[in-house]
Amino acid sequence: MDLSNRTSAPILGLFFLSDDQDRQNGLDWYSNAYAICDRIASELGFSVDQIAGAIAALSPNNKWDRNIQDAENLARAIRAGIDTDSVKVCTFGPNKAKAIKILSSDVDSAEIVSILRGQKVVAFYLNIARNGDTDCPVIDGHAYNIAMGTVSNLREVPSITPKGFETIQDLYRDAARQASLITGETISAGQMQAITWVCYRRLHKGLQ
Repeated sequence: MDLSNRTSAPILGLFFLSDDQDRQNGLDWYSNAYAICDRIASELGFSVDQIAGAIAALSPNNKWDRNIQDAENLARAIRAGIDTDSVKVCTFGPNKAKAIKILSSDVDSAEIVSILRGQKVVAFYLNIARNGDTDCPVIDGHAYNIAMGTVSNLREVPSITPKGFETIQDLYRDAARQASLITGETISAGQMQAITWVCYRRLHKGLQ
Protein backbone atom coordinates (compact mmCIF):
# COMPACT_ATOMS: atom_id res chain seq x y z
CA MET A 1 0.00 0.00 0.00
CA ASP A 2 1.96 3.00 -1.29
CA LEU A 3 0.61 6.22 0.25
CA SER A 4 3.67 8.38 -0.41
CA ASN A 5 2.09 10.45 -3.17
CA ARG A 6 -1.42 10.71 -1.79
CA THR A 7 -3.04 14.07 -1.15
CA SER A 8 -6.11 15.05 0.85
CA ALA A 9 -8.00 16.00 -2.34
CA PRO A 10 -10.43 13.01 -2.29
CA ILE A 11 -11.35 13.72 1.34
CA LEU A 12 -11.77 17.43 0.73
CA GLY A 13 -13.79 16.76 -2.42
CA LEU A 14 -16.20 14.50 -0.57
CA PHE A 15 -16.51 17.04 2.23
CA PHE A 16 -17.74 19.62 -0.28
CA LEU A 17 -20.16 17.04 -1.74
CA SER A 18 -21.73 16.61 1.69
CA ASP A 19 -25.06 18.30 2.26
CA ASP A 20 -26.26 20.10 5.39
CA GLN A 21 -27.76 16.90 6.79
CA ASP A 22 -24.51 14.99 6.28
CA ARG A 23 -22.61 17.68 8.12
CA GLN A 24 -25.08 17.81 10.98
CA ASN A 25 -25.19 14.03 11.26
CA GLY A 26 -21.40 13.88 11.20
CA LEU A 27 -21.06 16.52 13.89
CA ASP A 28 -23.78 14.87 15.96
CA TRP A 29 -22.35 11.35 15.85
CA TYR A 30 -19.65 11.74 18.48
CA SER A 31 -21.68 14.28 20.45
CA ASN A 32 -24.44 11.70 20.78
CA ALA A 33 -21.90 9.06 21.78
CA TYR A 34 -20.50 11.45 24.40
CA ALA A 35 -23.99 12.06 25.77
CA ILE A 36 -24.49 8.30 26.17
CA CYS A 37 -21.20 8.05 28.07
CA ASP A 38 -22.15 11.00 30.25
CA ARG A 39 -25.49 9.38 31.15
CA ILE A 40 -23.93 6.06 32.11
CA ALA A 41 -21.04 7.71 33.95
CA SER A 42 -23.33 9.99 35.95
CA GLU A 43 -25.73 7.20 36.87
CA LEU A 44 -23.08 4.68 37.92
CA GLY A 45 -20.31 6.88 39.28
CA PHE A 46 -17.66 6.53 36.58
CA SER A 47 -15.84 9.19 34.60
CA VAL A 48 -16.89 9.87 31.01
CA ASP A 49 -13.38 8.82 29.96
CA GLN A 50 -13.81 5.43 31.65
CA ILE A 51 -17.12 4.73 29.90
CA ALA A 52 -15.78 5.97 26.55
CA GLY A 53 -12.69 3.81 27.05
CA ALA A 54 -14.80 0.75 27.85
CA ILE A 55 -16.95 1.32 24.77
CA ALA A 56 -13.84 1.64 22.61
CA ALA A 57 -12.32 -1.49 24.15
CA LEU A 58 -15.49 -3.48 23.39
CA SER A 59 -15.97 -2.09 19.86
CA PRO A 60 -14.05 -4.62 17.70
CA ASN A 61 -16.42 -7.00 15.94
CA ASN A 62 -19.35 -5.37 17.75
CA LYS A 63 -22.38 -3.48 16.48
CA TRP A 64 -22.83 0.00 17.94
CA ASP A 65 -26.05 -0.57 19.90
CA ARG A 66 -24.73 -3.80 21.41
CA ASN A 67 -21.36 -2.11 22.02
CA ILE A 68 -23.06 0.47 24.26
CA GLN A 69 -25.11 -2.19 26.03
CA ASP A 70 -22.05 -4.35 26.68
CA ALA A 71 -20.18 -1.42 28.25
CA GLU A 72 -23.15 -0.46 30.41
CA ASN A 73 -23.69 -4.07 31.53
CA LEU A 74 -20.05 -4.39 32.56
CA ALA A 75 -20.16 -1.05 34.39
CA ARG A 76 -23.32 -2.08 36.27
CA ALA A 77 -21.81 -5.44 37.21
CA ILE A 78 -18.65 -3.83 38.55
CA ARG A 79 -20.60 -1.29 40.60
CA ALA A 80 -22.82 -4.06 42.01
CA GLY A 81 -19.88 -6.35 42.78
CA ILE A 82 -21.15 -8.99 40.36
CA ASP A 83 -18.64 -11.38 38.80
CA THR A 84 -17.85 -9.95 35.34
CA ASP A 85 -17.48 -13.49 33.98
CA SER A 86 -21.28 -13.61 34.03
CA VAL A 87 -21.52 -10.62 31.66
CA LYS A 88 -21.61 -11.69 28.03
CA VAL A 89 -20.15 -9.32 25.42
CA CYS A 90 -20.08 -9.45 21.62
CA THR A 91 -16.34 -9.08 21.19
CA PHE A 92 -13.14 -10.91 22.02
CA GLY A 93 -11.95 -11.90 25.49
CA PRO A 94 -8.85 -9.64 25.56
CA ASN A 95 -11.04 -6.65 24.64
CA LYS A 96 -13.41 -7.44 27.50
CA ALA A 97 -10.41 -7.64 29.83
CA LYS A 98 -9.31 -4.16 28.74
CA ALA A 99 -12.78 -2.75 29.42
CA ILE A 100 -12.84 -4.34 32.87
CA LYS A 101 -9.40 -2.92 33.69
CA ILE A 102 -10.53 0.57 32.64
CA LEU A 103 -13.71 0.34 34.71
CA SER A 104 -12.12 -1.27 37.76
CA SER A 105 -9.55 1.39 38.64
CA ASP A 106 -9.26 5.16 38.82
CA VAL A 107 -7.54 5.73 35.47
CA ASP A 108 -6.98 8.95 33.57
CA SER A 109 -6.98 9.50 29.82
CA ALA A 110 -3.29 8.66 29.36
CA GLU A 111 -3.70 5.40 31.25
CA ILE A 112 -6.76 4.50 29.18
CA VAL A 113 -4.78 5.04 25.98
CA SER A 114 -2.03 2.81 27.38
CA ILE A 115 -4.54 0.05 28.18
CA LEU A 116 -6.25 0.25 24.77
CA ARG A 117 -3.04 0.49 22.70
CA GLY A 118 -4.49 -0.21 19.23
CA GLN A 119 -4.52 2.80 16.90
CA LYS A 120 -8.14 2.45 15.85
CA VAL A 121 -9.61 1.86 19.31
CA VAL A 122 -7.49 4.67 20.79
CA ALA A 123 -8.76 7.05 18.10
CA PHE A 124 -12.34 5.85 18.70
CA TYR A 125 -11.99 6.45 22.44
CA LEU A 126 -10.56 9.96 22.00
CA ASN A 127 -13.29 11.00 19.57
CA ILE A 128 -16.08 9.72 21.81
CA ALA A 129 -14.58 11.33 24.92
CA ARG A 130 -13.93 14.65 23.15
CA ASN A 131 -17.09 15.01 21.03
CA GLY A 132 -15.08 14.39 17.87
CA ASP A 133 -13.06 17.54 18.50
CA THR A 134 -9.68 15.85 18.05
CA ASP A 135 -6.82 15.66 15.57
CA CYS A 136 -6.94 11.85 15.84
CA PRO A 137 -9.52 10.65 13.28
CA VAL A 138 -10.75 7.05 13.28
CA ILE A 139 -9.52 5.20 10.20
CA ASP A 140 -11.79 2.29 9.29
CA GLY A 141 -12.34 0.70 5.90
CA HIS A 142 -14.73 3.41 4.75
CA ALA A 143 -12.35 6.16 5.88
CA TYR A 144 -9.60 4.40 3.92
CA ASN A 145 -11.73 4.33 0.76
CA ILE A 146 -12.60 8.00 1.17
CA ALA A 147 -8.93 8.93 1.44
CA MET A 148 -8.03 6.76 -1.57
CA GLY A 149 -10.95 8.01 -3.67
CA THR A 150 -12.21 4.42 -4.03
CA VAL A 151 -15.43 2.58 -3.27
CA SER A 152 -15.62 -1.01 -2.02
CA ASN A 153 -17.09 -3.31 0.58
CA LEU A 154 -15.10 -3.49 3.81
CA ARG A 155 -13.88 -7.02 3.11
CA GLU A 156 -12.11 -5.71 0.00
CA VAL A 157 -10.15 -3.04 1.89
CA PRO A 158 -6.49 -4.06 2.32
CA SER A 159 -4.92 -4.31 5.76
CA ILE A 160 -3.77 -0.92 6.99
CA THR A 161 -0.30 -0.89 8.49
CA PRO A 162 0.49 1.30 11.53
CA LYS A 163 2.43 3.67 9.27
CA GLY A 164 -0.40 3.70 6.75
CA PHE A 165 -2.89 4.46 9.52
CA GLU A 166 -0.83 7.49 10.59
CA THR A 167 -0.42 8.66 6.99
CA ILE A 168 -4.16 8.51 6.36
CA GLN A 169 -4.79 10.37 9.61
CA ASP A 170 -2.45 13.10 8.32
CA LEU A 171 -4.52 13.32 5.12
CA TYR A 172 -7.65 13.93 7.19
CA ARG A 173 -5.80 16.54 9.27
CA ASP A 174 -4.76 18.33 6.10
CA ALA A 175 -8.29 18.19 4.68
CA ALA A 176 -9.64 19.63 7.95
CA ARG A 177 -7.13 22.50 7.84
CA GLN A 178 -7.99 23.32 4.23
CA ALA A 179 -11.75 23.11 4.82
CA SER A 180 -11.42 25.40 7.85
CA LEU A 181 -9.55 27.97 5.78
CA ILE A 182 -12.05 27.80 2.92
CA THR A 183 -15.23 27.87 5.01
CA GLY A 184 -14.06 30.03 7.90
CA GLU A 185 -15.37 27.37 10.28
CA THR A 186 -13.23 25.40 12.72
CA ILE A 187 -13.34 21.77 11.58
CA SER A 188 -11.31 19.15 13.42
CA ALA A 189 -9.79 16.09 11.77
CA GLY A 190 -12.20 13.94 13.78
CA GLN A 191 -15.16 15.94 12.50
CA MET A 192 -13.83 15.79 8.93
CA GLN A 193 -13.70 12.00 9.17
CA ALA A 194 -17.21 11.77 10.65
CA ILE A 195 -18.80 14.11 8.08
CA THR A 196 -17.19 12.43 5.07
CA TRP A 197 -18.02 8.97 6.50
CA VAL A 198 -21.70 9.92 6.74
CA CYS A 199 -21.67 11.37 3.21
CA TYR A 200 -19.88 8.31 1.79
CA ARG A 201 -22.42 5.95 3.36
CA ARG A 202 -25.28 8.04 1.94
CA LEU A 203 -23.83 8.09 -1.55
CA HIS A 204 -22.93 4.41 -1.52
CA LYS A 205 -25.85 2.74 0.22
CA GLY A 206 -25.67 -0.98 0.84
CA LEU A 207 -21.91 -1.24 1.36
CA GLN A 208 -20.93 -3.70 4.08
